[in-house]
Amino acid sequence: MKGRTILTVALLGLFAAVVGFTAWGVKKTNSPEFCSSCHIIQPYVQTWQNSYMGKQGVTCIDCHFEPGVLGYARGKIYSLMKLVEYGTGNYTRKPPSADLLTSSSCLQCHGNDKNAKYPNAQNVVNPNASSYPKIAVTDQYNPSNTIMFPHDYHVNVAQVACADCHSGVAHGDLIKDKPQAKADPEFCSSCHSGDIAPILFGTIKPSGRIHPGVPQIDTAIWRNNHWRLAKGPGVINGVRYDKIEPQTCSACHPDPTVAKNCKSCHFSQEPIFSATTETQRDSGFPIAMFGLVIGMFLLALVPYPKVKRFIFEGWIALLVSLVVIGTDVWAVYKVFQNVLETTTGSRDIGPMSLWIAYLAASAALLTFLFHQGVLKPRRRRLSGNDR
Repeated sequence: MKGRTILTVALLGLFAAVVGFTAWGVKKTNSPEFCSSCHIIQPYVQTWQNSYMGKQGVTCIDCHFEPGVLGYARGKIYSLMKLVEYGTGNYTRKPPSADLLTSSSCLQCHGNDKNAKYPNAQNVVNPNASSYPKIAVTDQYNPSNTIMFPHDYHVNVAQVACADCHSGVAHGDLIKDKPQAKADPEFCSSCHSGDIAPILFGTIKPSGRIHPGVPQIDTAIWRNNHWRLAKGPGVINGVRYDKIEPQTCSACHPDPTVAKNCKSCHFSQEPIFSATTETQRDSGFPIAMFGLVIGMFLLALVPYPKVKRFIFEGWIALLVSLVVIGTDVWAVYKVFQNVLETTTGSRDIGPMSLWIAYLAASAALLTFLFHQGVLKPRRRRLSGNDR
C-alpha cells in the first residue's frame, strides 16, 4: 500500500511539473522578447517598440492571434511551423504575419466590447460611442463637400479589412505596401473611383469608352450610376439616369438578374462568412463542454466497476451535473440576448450558433450522466446483481 501511495504522489508531482512547465512555456512564447530571439523578426520587434502600439503595450499575439481559444490555438500552430522553419534554416522568406492580422483581432480592442487590458482604445463600430473617431474629409475640388468617414459602415457592411488601410501601424515601412489611411480625398479615391466604390470627390471624368449596348453613355458615368441607383434616383449633371428607357437596359439585361457577356466587367464576388469577434472570444466555453462530454464518455469505458461507480454514482457526477445546469442557464441567457440584439453585417456569424451547440452538448452529457448514475444502478438493483 505504501508503494502505491508513493507512486501516486510521484505521478501527481510529475503531472503538476508538466502542467507548470507547459504554462511557463506558453507564457514565455507569448512575449515579444521570445519573438525577437529569431533574428529575422528583430527588425519587426524594433519598429513595434517605437510605434504607438508598442508604447501602449500591445503585444504580438494581441494583433496576430485571433480572439478565442481556436484563434489562439491556430496562432500557436502557425508560430510552431515558423519556429521549425527557422530551426531547419528555411527562413529566407519574409514571414507573412499579416495573414493572421484579421479585423477580428483589431476589433477585440476597437469593437463594441471594451477590452479591459486596453480601455483607451477607440471604438470604431458604434457611432454613438464617446470614443468613436469622427473623421471629416473635405473635397479639395469642392470645399463645400465634406463627408464624415463612417468606420462602422466600412467594417460592418462593406467588410473592408482594417489592414487594407492601416497596415503600417505597428511596423511602419517594413510591411507597408500601400498608402496609409488619412483624411485626404486622394486616399479615399483609391477605392472611390467608381470601380470599387462610388465616386465621392471631384467630378466624374469621361473614360472615352461607351458601355456596350447603351449608346452615348460613357462607362465612367455608367458604373458610378449603378452605385447611386442602389439607394435612390441617380442624378448626374441634371440628367436623371433612373429614367433610361427599359429597352436600353434590356440590350444586355433581358432580366434584372441576368446579363449577357458582362463577366469581363462585372465579376461575381462570393460572400466570405466570418465569425464575429464575440463569437471567437466565446469559443472556449463550447470547446470545454465538448471536451467534458468526450472525457465523461471515455471514463465510462474504464474496465473497473468500482471506479466507474465512484465517478458516476457519487459526488463527482452530481457536481458535474450542477455545473452543467448552471452553465446552461447562462447559455440560454446568451441565446435570448443574441436574439434581441441587432446583428451587424450580413456575412457575420454571431455567437448564437456556438451557444446552441453548447446546449446540445450539455443535454447529451446530462442524459448520459442520468443513465449512468440513476437508470443503470436501478436496473442493476432490480436484477439482483448489485455488486
